[in-house]
Amino acid sequence: MRNAKRLSREESQARTRELLMRSAARCFAELGFDRASVDQIAENAGFSRGAFYSNFADKDAIFFALYQRHLDRDLRDFEVLLAQSATFENFVAGAAARYRELGDNPDWCLLIAEFQLRASRAATADDAFARTYADYRSELSRLIDATLERFGRKGSLTPAELAMSLLALSHGLALERAASRDTVPMALTGKAMGALLTGATAATE
Repeated sequence: MRNAKRLSREESQARTRELLMRSAARCFAELGFDRASVDQIAENAGFSRGAFYSNFADKDAIFFALYQRHLDRDLRDFEVLLAQSATFENFVAGAAARYRELGDNPDWCLLIAEFQLRASRAATADDAFARTYADYRSELSRLIDATLERFGRKGSLTPAELAMSLLALSHGLALERAASRDTVPMALTGKAMGALLTGATAATE
């Protein structure tokens, strides 16, 4: 009986944490990191300020948890796409569609850019961010390398260079679209990613 109660408490805490993270994602997207407050995040999730601090040390912590989840999901999506693609052309089309979705929802790219700037001014946050982002880029490079090997492609850029270029292009276009007040077509992100993947690689002999 005690074990059932313990599991119930764990499930309740996990649910509270999830609801807080969903609320934080909405608040950050609507207001930006600096303007969003702990009180708003907690209230919009239906909890008290105390509930927030029972699950997260501060606003940086909940943003970082969301950020890590976003990167993990991105890598999982890449792995699934690679496993499901029969040809390199299928893979490129799927990757373009994925980046098109990011173009439709540029908030994360903008928030990541905001957090990068903020983290660069705070050594403790920058250390955690740098380690996490370096691990992500390394894993993305590995997956790109596996993709080229599987489909018999050779890149004019190394997998690491291609990973950095893809990230810079997707984030840059999100910022460009925001600065131009949405006059940059959302579909451009996917088209540009597809062009980069195709143009930077060639079939091996």
